[in-house]
Amino acid sequence: MIRDLIAGQRVKPRKKPSLLSAAMTYRQDSRTKSVHIKQKPARTRRVARVKKRSAAFSFGFTGKRGIFGEKIARALSGVIRPGGIIPAFIIAVLAGFSVLALVFDPSFSLPWEQPPLPQPEEDGGYGHNLASYAGLLPPEAAGDDIPLDLMETFSWSSYKVRRGDSVSKIAADHGISMDAVIACNGITNVRRLREGQTLRIPNMDGIPYTVKNGDSLSKISASFKTPLEAILDANDIESDGISGGTVLFIPGARMKTEELKLALGELFVYPIRGRLTSPYGWRDDPISGVRRYHAAIDLAASAGTPVRAAMDGKISSVGYNATYGNYIIISHGGGYQTLYAHLRVVSVKKDAEVNQGSKIGEAGSTGYSTGPHLHFAVFKNGKAVNPLEYLH
Repeated sequence: MIRDLIAGQRVKPRKKPSLLSAAMTYRQDSRTKSVHIKQKPARTRRVARVKKRSAAFSFGFTGKRGIFGEKIARALSGVIRPGGIIPAFIIAVLAGFSVLALVFDPSFSLPWEQPPLPQPEEDGGYGHNLASYAGLLPPEAAGDDIPLDLMETFSWSSYKVRRGDSVSKIAADHGISMDAVIACNGITNVRRLREGQTLRIPNMDGIPYTVKNGDSLSKISASFKTPLEAILDANDIESDGISGGTVLFIPGARMKTEELKLALGELFVYPIRGRLTSPYGWRDDPISGVRRYHAAIDLAASAGTPVRAAMDGKISSVGYNATYGNYIIISHGGGYQTLYAHLRVVSVKKDAEVNQGSKIGEAGSTGYSTGPHLHFAVFKNGKAVNPLEYLH
């Protein structure tokens, strides 16, 4: 505002040349060594600006050259002049306002002061993170890496299984992986989880590991790809030396894929200790010689060798067939079924519940067979699949 008022003041022609004007017109006569200063009359360009502004002011009233606007502009040009009443009054008002602002709100008159940085607890950390991203935080407070707190010592807590619980739900509720729940409790099959069962829940994600002879913490760290400092801190160990048989907790570690699948019921165990004599797929029939598709595997074993359930399940069928001889069919979860054929002895009855590894019969050579062996087949949703892809 003050700048506009000053720019609109009428300037009178100078009686004497200004120093700048004299310097710009300075020249020296080389013959007479005399100095001649030529003065140019001072220009009154600021008056012209006032006229332009008065014309712009009058535009809103009567058009481009309104009469009412011209009168106001002429009146203002007569009142607003150096030493006039209005400029001094405006300056005094602004000065008083600045003093009052300084007394009641010092930050208002000091715009160069930086506002306080947002605190994380004020808005959940959003403003703090935004200030960090915008570069408003000091360098030491805007680090890129968040250090992982591994100083917490490993500990257990107890949890009693409730109705409707599952390993995945328990793990999610405690913020850990299923691997941690399974490994820390020695769960071999998640379907065996029962209501009222007490589980040990670790206070951090990871799995236990039993130290073997010849192991070292450095070797264990490299094997699980876990920082050595994390293992030391979690187990409250001060040195790298460790003895065999010691159970350590490895933060962030995971179970082997085969072990996890086995515990989740997605992996079968071999039903018998025997030699693979016929794989899954096309083969020449051992009796007729005709090429047939063998949708199972044959495991040779002596007669009477125990045959065990490859996975937990329910006996859905027991019988005799001219091709398979004495056979057993077990239904498992997830749409899986298994077939055990050519048995000499059947040790279970229909609708019986069996656990993985429990005995269900003995190997024999009943039905269409050339010798004692087990014909083992796996079905997924009623379709035969290669058992070797599911066996552990």
